[in-house]
Amino acid sequence: MPKQSTKGTVIRIGLSIALMAIYCFFWVDLSSTWRHLAGADWSYLGLLAIWITLDRMLMAYKWLLLVRCRGVALSFSKSLCSYYLATFVGTFLPTTVGADAVRVGAVSGVKRPSSLVTASIVMERALGFVAATVAAMAALALMFWLAGRLPTRTFDITLALLVLSVGGLFLSISVWVGRLLQKLVEAIQRKAGRWAWLNKALDWSDKVLGAYGEYRRHGVSLFIFLLLSLLEQTAPVVGVWLAAMAMRIDLGLLQTAAVAPLALLCSRVPLSVAGFGVIEGFYMIFFPMVGVSLSDSFLLGLIGDISVMVSTLPGGLILALSGFKLRDSSS
Repeated sequence: MPKQSTKGTVIRIGLSIALMAIYCFFWVDLSSTWRHLAGADWSYLGLLAIWITLDRMLMAYKWLLLVRCRGVALSFSKSLCSYYLATFVGTFLPTTVGADAVRVGAVSGVKRPSSLVTASIVMERALGFVAATVAAMAALALMFWLAGRLPTRTFDITLALLVLSVGGLFLSISVWVGRLLQKLVEAIQRKAGRWAWLNKALDWSDKVLGAYGEYRRHGVSLFIFLLLSLLEQTAPVVGVWLAAMAMRIDLGLLQTAAVAPLALLCSRVPLSVAGFGVIEGFYMIFFPMVGVSLSDSFLLGLIGDISVMVSTLPGGLILALSGFKLRDSSS
């Protein structure tokens, strides 16, 4: 692992430890948390593991839509394995870009140009963010209905993110923006001179821009992907509810739906290892507004983080068996 990535991982681990220590020292009733853990219903934790696996399979299937609509063959098994590999490795990398780079490297080849694979992941991220902001807006409406109030400035910020994400998506695949970016790349190439490595990187960037712009011709696939992404936003809602059932915490699906999408949108920035410390903090901000105690809110975040981390373990096995490059079978 490069020195910069190692340093970023150490910082993230330190931040996670610091945040968790602050929560436990100042706000969390550890005796109450232990009672919930000691009396956990493992059958619900088993259902949670199955639910997370189904969500991972849906993510892999959605990505296939973006790859296959461009006429590129990719098997479901390879898509799923690349997701597991990327999420496992991405747990220890300082940004989500690192995890995406792992996925590009895992499936790219002669039949699947890295530029096209990269463009599909960029589109996946863009549409996924739109779906996440829509879900967060719906969560805010539900929270206002349940609690009669909203966190300060949260509605304004979320609405702004929704407008920017939708507007940015349409602009990014427009013809004139595509031409503008390609002209910019060409202008930089003229300035690059004899820097072969820079010219090579610019050539690749030009191919990515071209491949990304082609998605404007695949509106049906993008629409289906967006609908599935909106459906996928129910995954964390059900997941948190199952965690609450496992810990015997009194929490309804409506309460969960009012918080989980909003908290997860807020915690998308990868500041800590596997979200430890960050998602707990946002749960402790939002869940008390719908009647959940600080200690129970912390525990829900902790169980969620542990569940997600455990769900990445198949990626470690894939890494041990295949390395960073998945072997081709028939596709």
